[in-house]
Amino acid sequence: MNPALTILVELQRLDHAIRELESEIQSLPRKIAGIESQLTEHIQKAEANKKRVAENQRGRRKRESDIAVLREKISKHKDQMLEVKTNEQYRALLHEIEFHEAGIRKLEDEILAEMIESDALEKQLREAEQSLAVERSRAQAEIGAAEQRKQQDEDTLRVVKAQRQEAQNLLDPDLYFSYERILGARRGLAVAEVHNGACTACHVRLRPQAYNDVRASEEILNCESCGCILYYVPEPAAQ
Repeated sequence: MNPALTILVELQRLDHAIRELESEIQSLPRKIAGIESQLTEHIQKAEANKKRVAENQRGRRKRESDIAVLREKISKHKDQMLEVKTNEQYRALLHEIEFHEAGIRKLEDEILAEMIESDALEKQLREAEQSLAVERSRAQAEIGAAEQRKQQDEDTLRVVKAQRQEAQNLLDPDLYFSYERILGARRGLAVAEVHNGACTACHVRLRPQAYNDVRASEEILNCESCGCILYYVPEPAAQ
């Protein structure tokens, strides 16, 4: 094969590797952000469960405090009943006591409901915290792997770019310019193999003379259909 063709084939391979590496390097921060977003969702879920448990406990304490206040009022009313002079005063105090006792029963029912709810909330909180611990461990491992892969890709990219520069330096400037022009026009494909008499880029069959010229590999030839630089790889000899 023409030495320049060999360099062009290698140059295209290096360009493809560079594109793949750059694409992955650009995608890794988005991947890390996605992992962090999932972790944030688990954190928020655990925090929301903590908040509900705390609200439940505050509600119970408030009702217990209200019950204590009502019991104190009942005690005072009972003391006052010993000093009343009329039946109307006695009945009024008795009505107040019954009203406060009904209030206590209502608060006790609410406390009981909150205690039942508290068991469910605490169970949800434990499950959320366990899930968060698993998610945090997974996220840390995946973020660490992504950051390590990014560093490896960046190191590899520097090496590949250096190899590409070496290959470029070996080419005639006009030929390199032609390669770059076709590469841009064909969206990353400038050099195409000829197989079974056809260009593998556009799949159009070559004229017999053009096919023979490409097989000879003595000069740089372009596909008459798509413009790609053509090369031919001989079939391996039969055993």
